[in-house]
Amino acid sequence: MSKWDLSPFYPNLEAWEKDLEKLSPMIDELASFKGKLSDFESFKLFHEKDEILTKFIYRLYGYIHLNSDLNLKDQLKSSKNQQMMIMFSEISQKTSFVSPEFISIGKEKIMSFLEKDASLKPYKFGFEKLFLQQSHVLSDDKEKLLSNFGGMRSIPSSLYQGLAIIDAKDEEITLSDGTKKTVTLSNYRSLIPEVPTADDRKKVFEAAFKRYKENKTAFAATYNLVLQSMKANYKARGYQSAVEAALFRNNIPVDVYKNLMDASFESNASIQRYIKLRKKHLKLDTYHTYDRFLTLVKDDTKYDFEQSLSLWFNALEGMDPEFVNQQHVALETGYVDVFPGDGKRTGAYSSGLYGFHPYILLNHDDTLDSVFTLAHECGHSAHTLFSQAAQPMATSDYTIFVAEVASTFNEHILLDYLVKNATTKEQKIALLEKALDGFMSTFFRQTLFATYEYKANELVEKGMPVTDQALSQIMIDLYKHYYDIDITAEEGKQYVWAYIPHLFHTPFYVYQYATSYSASLKIYEDVSSRVEGAMNRFKSMLKSGGSDYPVNQVAAAGADLTDKETFKAVTKRFNSLLDQLEKALEE
Repeated sequence: MSKWDLSPFYPNLEAWEKDLEKLSPMIDELASFKGKLSDFESFKLFHEKDEILTKFIYRLYGYIHLNSDLNLKDQLKSSKNQQMMIMFSEISQKTSFVSPEFISIGKEKIMSFLEKDASLKPYKFGFEKLFLQQSHVLSDDKEKLLSNFGGMRSIPSSLYQGLAIIDAKDEEITLSDGTKKTVTLSNYRSLIPEVPTADDRKKVFEAAFKRYKENKTAFAATYNLVLQSMKANYKARGYQSAVEAALFRNNIPVDVYKNLMDASFESNASIQRYIKLRKKHLKLDTYHTYDRFLTLVKDDTKYDFEQSLSLWFNALEGMDPEFVNQQHVALETGYVDVFPGDGKRTGAYSSGLYGFHPYILLNHDDTLDSVFTLAHECGHSAHTLFSQAAQPMATSDYTIFVAEVASTFNEHILLDYLVKNATTKEQKIALLEKALDGFMSTFFRQTLFATYEYKANELVEKGMPVTDQALSQIMIDLYKHYYDIDITAEEGKQYVWAYIPHLFHTPFYVYQYATSYSASLKIYEDVSSRVEGAMNRFKSMLKSGGSDYPVNQVAAAGADLTDKETFKAVTKRFNSLLDQLEKALEE
């Protein structure tokens, strides 16, 4: 149960390599359609060949990507993964003519082609998106020129992996009681509440963040590559900013992003109230950012993986049978890699590729957080299962924006179950704290990082230097406003921007945690209150895959993210839970 079975992709690396040799000829075949797409039969055949190629790529990429993530220090598999990235660049270059050619044919003729054959109708929404972006698609020669830089786009991500994981050394520290501990990025958060003293907590934190401080210049240069790449893209394609370019593809108004930032920024009094409450009851002279890992009540409960599964499945009892079934299918044996390992990618994710059962990567450490991570990633995989069962390949790939609604919805289920089944004051306090920490980490903290991204891109847009000092200053100011904490007093914390892998791998990603958290909270409250049709509307969203724009999908499920009040409602809920916690602590 605890290991991936990747045999649905390939039995071994040799079989993968044999298939990789077939890829270039298939790309060339697709490239041969250049200049022919205005003919209906060629148009239809192109899409048939494109779908065959895409499924073939999913098999190739899924196998080597997942294999590599199990041990990033495995140079052979890492090099093969890079080889796959090179092939992606080749595909981009040789098919760069496609969008400009479709646009030159014109919307009216393309849409008439789609009506001629039922097999082409699933592509309708994709073409609607393409023609929406028509003003940002360049001529064939310019698209080809831009595609030549495709291979460079993965370099910042590779550099980051090398700096943060592959070439980084885990630190060994000696605690105040003489115990030696090896601190890793996977275990430092669980170590902090376990060590004996405040000085020991400081040692653990500094050991974890040492790599970011020591390589701050390299991390800043790597992030500058990300920022400059985004600037080159939005300038070339005629967008006004990097954030507009990132959001436009899915027709997400920039105001959604700005409303989120504003609503969170204006909630700093509530955040600081919670920190003051924690500081008081934890009896701390000074509150550090890493003190967020301390708990208000002592709870030595360990949640091994089997117990975590049981808790999650128990939480699902009584819910919609179809919904529950997909959660169970998501966690079937062979599709979850559970425990940390040497070189294994940190964090957690669900990987969904059309035609294959989704795979979940965890780094389970027996904490309550691990239980919630399990439920969260299960939400992603179940979403994939719903989408693949209901949608053809052309519209099965849902956006991250919608994805995080499914995952955080699961967190709300689990939390409700655990709160309802609390039998002691300590349990109640622990779960209220967990709920508040969920708001802090998923809504407020992620919005802080989203605001950082927005401001970091402003540096580039204004032609200002991008240095580790400039990037750190943004974080220093934001942490002071949000938390009233001076992070320069914590060795290494000002480089927290280098700690967040999404900023390097998937820019303008993290804001979606917060928007989705807001949406899922609204949808969950409707479902749990048994509002008529609420669960069916939510399942319809899960089944809709990528067949509509995400803001529309979420709105149809019951949450309007164009309204700032949706985000303000999160703060109101946060304050309500904070009132309950304050009362419980005083009883």
